[in-house]
Amino acid sequence: MKNCLALMSAFLLTTTLLAQKVDLDRYSFSVSYRSLPSVEIDTSFHTFQFDWDAGPLMKLSTMKDRPEEALEIEGWRRLTTGAHITVQLRMEDIIIMKSDVSQREETLKDKNGNVTGKRNWYAPLLTYTYAARVLVKDHKGVQLQQYQAVSRETQHTYKGTEYPSRSAAANILLNMMTVTTTLSRDVLYDNIQRLTNSLSRQYGYGELNVTDQVWILDSRKHPEYEKFRANWAIIKNALFRLNPNEPVDDVKEEVKPAVAYFEKVRKRYNSSSKSDRKLRYASHYLLAKMYYYLDEPDLAVKEATDLVLNDYDSKDGRYLESAAFNLKQLLNMNKRKTRHFPLDITSFQGPRADLLYSVQ
Repeated sequence: MKNCLALMSAFLLTTTLLAQKVDLDRYSFSVSYRSLPSVEIDTSFHTFQFDWDAGPLMKLSTMKDRPEEALEIEGWRRLTTGAHITVQLRMEDIIIMKSDVSQREETLKDKNGNVTGKRNWYAPLLTYTYAARVLVKDHKGVQLQQYQAVSRETQHTYKGTEYPSRSAAANILLNMMTVTTTLSRDVLYDNIQRLTNSLSRQYGYGELNVTDQVWILDSRKHPEYEKFRANWAIIKNALFRLNPNEPVDDVKEEVKPAVAYFEKVRKRYNSSSKSDRKLRYASHYLLAKMYYYLDEPDLAVKEATDLVLNDYDSKDGRYLESAAFNLKQLLNMNKRKTRHFPLDITSFQGPRADLLYSVQ
């Protein structure tokens, strides 16, 4: 009889331990928000104009184009004049340093992968240099940035279309004017695109959609399994509804019951056992991520700090702390409380409304 009781006790103990086992699984979610300028600039600035100049050949290559309409800054309005900031791009003509014909050998195979022969391909190859300089200033003439975007000291390579014969590729080089004209146009627009990307990162208000992840309880026998995942689903669905153009107030209300649940879980499973620490870790982690995307950096820092003190994968807590601190600094620098707000670009005007002309 004693043996039976001992076996039953052991069985119950084992069952209880299994029920409390905590396995975590990565879970992805999507969220949208608006980027903010990463460098300090007057927060009332929302319009720009683009002036470009180039050497004779580069100008010739764009006679039928309008490169001045190619530059964009996300979340800003382009004006022809009278804007808050002026972006100037100065391009020097390309200089051909060397012309040649490149050769590429192609191995031919049958459907079984057996080598059946070889074939050569030839392409015109140019080595060239050019220079580009950027100047950005505001409407009062204050220089915001100036730099050499491309130096003559850097050599670039252009490889044209491949041909099955060397003579065909070499013939392309005989009409160097056509080749350099096409190349000049490509170089100009490549630099304008790079400038667009750079200025949008520095000053832009782009709409971002990102995929991130959290850790979710994945132990089916754990008593919190269903509730943990159900409450995470509330947060996940709420974050998915975030729109860069809409405030987050309704979403904050929507997640309150789930937040209350995760705070209660941490108090209930408060021992120093590894299983309890893992469960608290998952709770701190997902709430820190949630507060980060709801533009609550102070609350995100608190969750991240508690994660560090929880002493399970504390490096994640330090990473989340850093991200939240950076977000707080970004919001303060841009004099904003949130990354979710409407942006009507067409309503923006320059500092001198009387100088406002058509938008491109």
